[in-house]
Order: sequence, then C-alpha cells, then structure tokens
Amino acid sequence: MSNEKITLKQLIDHCFDTSKTTIKQQIVFGSGKIKNQNFNIVGTIEDTSFGVDESIEMARCILDIIKNNNTDPIVLLTDVAGQKLAVRDEWLGMYAYFAHLLKCLHLARQNGNKIITLIYNQAIGGSFIAFGMMADRIYALKTAKLAVMWLEGMSKVTKIDIDVLRKISETSPVFAPGVENFKKLGGLHQILDLDEVSQQLLLTLKEPNISHDNRAELGKQYGGRKEAYDIIKAIENL
Repeated sequence: MSNEKITLKQLIDHCFDTSKTTIKQQIVFGSGKIKNQNFNIVGTIEDTSFGVDESIEMARCILDIIKNNNTDPIVLLTDVAGQKLAVRDEWLGMYAYFAHLLKCLHLARQNGNKIITLIYNQAIGGSFIAFGMMADRIYALKTAKLAVMWLEGMSKVTKIDIDVLRKISETSPVFAPGVENFKKLGGLHQILDLDEVSQQLLLTLKEPNISHDNRAELGKQYGGRKEAYDIIKAIENL
C-alpha cells in the first residue's frame, strides 16, 4: 500500500477554486466552489479517531445546513483511522451518536442535498460506516487505504489463521482490504487521481437518480459480490 498522504488543506486547495472552512473537534465545516457550483464541505482532518465528540459535531454541521435551507451538495472529506478507543465514548453509547449522525445525513438527502464522500487518506472500520458510507456516491483517491477490518483483526475475531485469510483474500474481495477490492464489492463508485476530483464532483451532480443506492448492482458488475443484487431483486419481486 502506498504511504503517500495528503493534508486536508492541500486537498481543499487542489479540488476547489475557492473555499472557506473552519475546524472544530477535528471536523472541518464550510463551503467551496468549483466553477460556478457551490458545495458544502464537511469532513474530518487527517488521521481522525471518530467518536462521540466528532460525530455530534458533524451532526451539528449537517443540521446547520438543513436549518439554513441550503440545498447545495455536501462533500464528506474523509480521513478516519478508526473509531475512538475510549471508555468514555463507549459508556456514552457511541453507536447511538453514530446513528444520530446517519439520521441527520438522511434528513439532508430528503432536504435535497446530494451527498458525496471522498476518502483522501484512509477510512477504517466503524468510523467509515458512521458517515462516509451514507453518501449517494463514494469516491476514493488511488493512494487511500480502505478496510472494514485488517486481516490481523479478522484473524483475532474469527480465530482463522491469518495465512488462511491471506490466501482467501487473493481471490475474494470480501476478505481483502484496499480500494480496488472495496470497489469490486460495489462499496466505491470510482477510484480517482487527485487531478480528477473536481471534474468528477461536477459530473456527479448531472447523474440521474443519484439517490438510488446501486452498490449491490455495482458489486455484481465489478465481480466482487455476484449474488447480492439478484437476491435483492428476487425478494423485491415476491
């Protein structure tokens, strides 16, 4: 995996013609413009461990957008190293805070905001599920690291020898970390070079039915989840 990293400032300066943002509780919030198109910028700074404080701050940002009747698309700039490993966050019910954030994002979608995730360095585990996977379109830079769980963690949880998991991961994207494997599962819509981001954001807004969740269909198309889409359609047709 590449060790190349990009700072949040470098990302924003490269992708947006103009921007104005603030940072609080490791959450970036503001706006940017590409050509004549306005975007809401929400996301995390580099290497964020995502927990109670971060999720409630991001939820506040999303609700501010809704309260201001702002229907500009929301770009979720994502660099999360994992969920915060803190007793305080666990006792406060961290996943309830994550659920609140997801509900806020869904409310934004109902409000008319198109939601686009861009993973710029890494997206690991529950911290990615907490907001990044809620988007209408999910993109990642080619240099990004992406995993629901590393193979070492899978081995500990499943009690399967890590060498066995490594062998399985050679042919099954389900067990293999990385942006290419996540795309094969349908979890990523596209993998981008940094220079492609601005144009892709604009093109995304022209897509019809962007709010339609087509990830199972993509999983079949890319060959990583061959049965999920057909099973979903069969159930829908009962």
